[in-house]
Amino acid sequence: MSDPFVRRPPAMTSDPQKVVFVDPSLHLEEVRRRWEVRAAQWRARELAEAVFGGEVRATLGGRGTRGTLRGLLHLEVPFSDLESHRRGETAFLMSAATDPVMARVPLVVVFSPVPV
Repeated sequence: MSDPFVRRPPAMTSDPQKVVFVDPSLHLEEVRRRWEVRAAQWRARELAEAVFGGEVRATLGGRGTRGTLRGLLHLEVPFSDLESHRRGETAFLMSAATDPVMARVPLVVVFSPVPV
């Protein structure tokens, strides 16, 4: 009598095309890429707070682990006037381009002004 709670391995086949080998390092690479994007999100928030001089909310959308574009980073930044906001955007993008964490992960950055 077979036990329904014991899972038996599938029967081996002699057809080599049906045998699948899973590389465990592929999973580790996927996890590493996800954490890279998260680290870039946290670093972007830190840079934006330093540049815009206030609390910044950073959300990440459209995350991808493969391909050129790795995600859409939405930054809600303090806003007082358009001229200082444009200067802040420029300073942030220059800082992000030279930052070792941000430079590794290509993100599209969207700024949303939040009135102070």
